[in-house]
Amino acid sequence: MPRERKFELPAYSLAAEVWGSPSERPILASHGWLDNAGSFELLAPLLPGCEIVALDLAGHGLSGSRSADSAYNLWQDVGDLLDVSSELGWQRCTLLGHSRGAGISMLFAATFPERVDKLVLLEGGLPLTAEAGEAPAGLAQALLESRALRDKGGRVFTERKTAIAERAGGFSKVTTAAAEILARRSLREVPGGFQWHADQRLKAQSELKLTADHARAFARRITAPVLLLFAEKSPFVDRPLYREMPSWFANVEVDRIPGGHHFHLEGSEAAIAERVRRFLASPR
Repeated sequence: MPRERKFELPAYSLAAEVWGSPSERPILASHGWLDNAGSFELLAPLLPGCEIVALDLAGHGLSGSRSADSAYNLWQDVGDLLDVSSELGWQRCTLLGHSRGAGISMLFAATFPERVDKLVLLEGGLPLTAEAGEAPAGLAQALLESRALRDKGGRVFTERKTAIAERAGGFSKVTTAAAEILARRSLREVPGGFQWHADQRLKAQSELKLTADHARAFARRITAPVLLLFAEKSPFVDRPLYREMPSWFANVEVDRIPGGHHFHLEGSEAAIAERVRRFLASPR
């Protein structure tokens, strides 16, 4: 069973689940959009010899939310990873990220290449990008959306099973079993029923999206070996930038694993773990 840990950052605390012991290989894990640290509950126990710290990123799970005048841009999460790794005393570690968390991990590895020994990206690795000319209208939309969502809470479901079914069939679909795992940290009992906890401002678009050239510049600065794992039914792998992405890394391995976007929670965790173990054991 994982241990619970809290990290006190200047403006809020971040919760985490931790597997392994401090004497083992340090891995900092980041989950996807509207998920939580439970995203790694099936995969982490299959990676022996590692101390895996899986965060509830800001606004998710049991972690605090950003202040009312703030936003949820990926580079802010990069700063949170810097604070957490420093609090852990990790001058160098492995990063493991899924989807949005993979994008955060890629940006961290590019921003602080000396602090990352290996980078494992599951079903992601790129921030959402846009053309430079779209930035003014995008900023306006993001600011208006975040203000509309600022004081809102999620929908309240009268029955727990209805809340689980809603998450299973949501924008990023998961199995009912996977939704149950995520519910342990994000589904709360409130007056009138049950509510999925996440800062609703996470549903606003990013204030500023990087361009494709920005994404290339970040990826090309990474010095750590990279493992890119995509699901066979990935919604991303055939997009033009994702097809191009492996060429940006100096040292990269790419593989496909059966399953959909949440393949690490839906039956492919053993195949993913075997591939990750082989990558981590490689001297490259």
